[in-house]
Amino acid sequence: MIWKGIAAVLCISALCIVPALAGLYEPTVIITDTDVSPAVLMPGETGVITVTLKNTAKASLTTTYTAQTSTSEITTSTEVNPTISSVYLDGGGDVEVLGGNSQYSGDLGPEQSIQLSFLIRAPEKDGIYFPLLRVRVRGAESLLYPIPVNVNVPVSVVKKPVLLISQSGPEYIRPGDEVEVTLSVSNSGQSSADDIFIRVAEDDPSLAPKTSGSFHVDRLDGGESQDLALFLVTDTDLETGIREIALVVSYYTVDGVLVSQTDAVSLDVRGRAALGIASVKTDPVRVMQGDQYDLIIRLENTGTGDATSTKAAIDLPFSGNKESFIGKIKPDNDAPAVFTLDASEARDYDYALTVTYEDDWGAHTDTFPLTMPVRSKGDGGIVVFGVILLAVVAAGAWYIFVYKKKDGQD
Repeated sequence: MIWKGIAAVLCISALCIVPALAGLYEPTVIITDTDVSPAVLMPGETGVITVTLKNTAKASLTTTYTAQTSTSEITTSTEVNPTISSVYLDGGGDVEVLGGNSQYSGDLGPEQSIQLSFLIRAPEKDGIYFPLLRVRVRGAESLLYPIPVNVNVPVSVVKKPVLLISQSGPEYIRPGDEVEVTLSVSNSGQSSADDIFIRVAEDDPSLAPKTSGSFHVDRLDGGESQDLALFLVTDTDLETGIREIALVVSYYTVDGVLVSQTDAVSLDVRGRAALGIASVKTDPVRVMQGDQYDLIIRLENTGTGDATSTKAAIDLPFSGNKESFIGKIKPDNDAPAVFTLDASEARDYDYALTVTYEDDWGAHTDTFPLTMPVRSKGDGGIVVFGVILLAVVAAGAWYIFVYKKKDGQD
């Protein structure tokens, strides 16, 4: 009977102690993070797998009962320090592990973590492979954790809206023009974009929206698009060249995330020259029959672009130089076209001035009708006689109406 009592006490003690040991050595090591670098490997390329092991336990409470009575108990707090005996990465015959196995063994304190790295070589065939990480913990079950390795396999990302803005309108504009640009907003993503706002962010006083510079679109599903009309005004001081107008775009994704992006509208601004006649004169001022003289025609540029390679020609039936090269005339400037001619018979000649030039819009030709008066040599004597006659008449009138009247009064 005594031996039976002792055996019963030992059995009860064993049942009380076993739970305490189980609590002490329960598997508290977990894998909190894995990383494969590079994320996508090429066949045969080497990479690195990094894993993080952590002990999640703080302390283990153990309770033991005394052998004398079942009502008396002792509770103790013991730190759980699991002992890692080995860490091994099994490539499964596909992924070759070049280094890192058996690099660590030892204890992990409460809430401590450790990072371990493994050098691997990818298989020669594309695919998704799962090398198995084996962590052996003394007194507990081993941890098994598959790690995906992507070898040249495209993996789709989270489906999101993708807003693209394209434009259509005039190929070129001139400073001072009003222009209409059509903005096409399209969603090339696979989910909807909601509450879309598009705003012109340009603050150049020479280039501004004529009407509203803001647009709102309630919703665009994937594959949908919508056209918006943007009206712009420019002034003559707008610099030529490629001008970009900044656009600020914001929208919400299906999960309520606000997305902001920038875009731009591009305008090709090209100056346009405009040539006209500023003045026409001759040297000498009065052209007589048979005289050689200079015809000077000043051309002015009232446009917004340079006039280059400017040439002028006249079709007077005179001998001499009837073509003149001027070159470049900038906006708000003028330049002379000089022709040296020999006047023929006396009369009024109708002729045309033809001006050719180039600007950013291409080559241009303008024609201006003019008249060239030529007087005969005899016209000079008649004029002199007329002047003398007028002088005699004036003197006679003075004598009759002024001097003689005064003499009569005396």
